[in-house]
Amino acid sequence: MKNVLLVDDDSIFNLLNTKAIQRTGIPVSIHTAMNGQQAIALINEYFQYTRSLPEIILLDINMPCMNGFSFIEAFRHLPIPGIRDVKIVMVSSSDNPGDLARAKELGIETFLTKPITEADIRTLLT
Repeated sequence: MKNVLLVDDDSIFNLLNTKAIQRTGIPVSIHTAMNGQQAIALINEYFQYTRSLPEIILLDINMPCMNGFSFIEAFRHLPIPGIRDVKIVMVSSSDNPGDLARAKELGIETFLTKPITEADIRTLLT
């Protein structure tokens, strides 16, 4: 079973994506965080208690407390084995070229514009 972490301050986005993931029928454990700080805490908890990092993180850019870019920088410095194997997918309601360029600078290869589709999710999970 794959672990997926949804990081977005929009609870509706998290709910809709949770439902879309469940509709794929692919066995997935879904966790959510409302900002980057919560996500870092949750990742530390994954490792400490279950030793199972999320395989995929769907990450919003604009969030309070810690935005997506700050999250990526903090995440990359976590002293956890296998951290580089986690696929981070940047998700935004904006297709701002500056955001895309910054994501690429941080090593993000996949950038999706909201709303993401069930087909997008299926592609990410298979």
